[in-house]
Amino acid sequence: MFKHAKKDHPSVEVFEGVLRTTLGCGKDVLMARFDYEKGSQVPPHKHSYEQVTVVIKGKQKVIIDKNGDREEIILEEGDSYIVPASFEHEQITLENTITIDCWSLAP
Repeated sequence: MFKHAKKDHPSVEVFEGVLRTTLGCGKDVLMARFDYEKGSQVPPHKHSYEQVTVVIKGKQKVIIDKNGDREEIILEEGDSYIVPASFEHEQITLENTITIDCWSLAP
């Protein structure tokens, strides 16, 4: 199936105040919209695949850590960032925010 109609996009609250809506998922890539309420947080985590995120609206603090080397960045509308595979990262929502995230699921 090539078309993914908006009405068929599944949504789930993954953390308190964080809603993930899957926009499309293929064999090697996944794209999702995230809606974050101000003050919500995604706790530190990492995964075996690369992540690319663009901020559509709002403002977040993102902390990326590789072996104790932590970088804190503030992202606003139009900004994007990349998290390499196996890098620990977390998000703190500074104002209501919408992002589009893509993950490479390929091994």
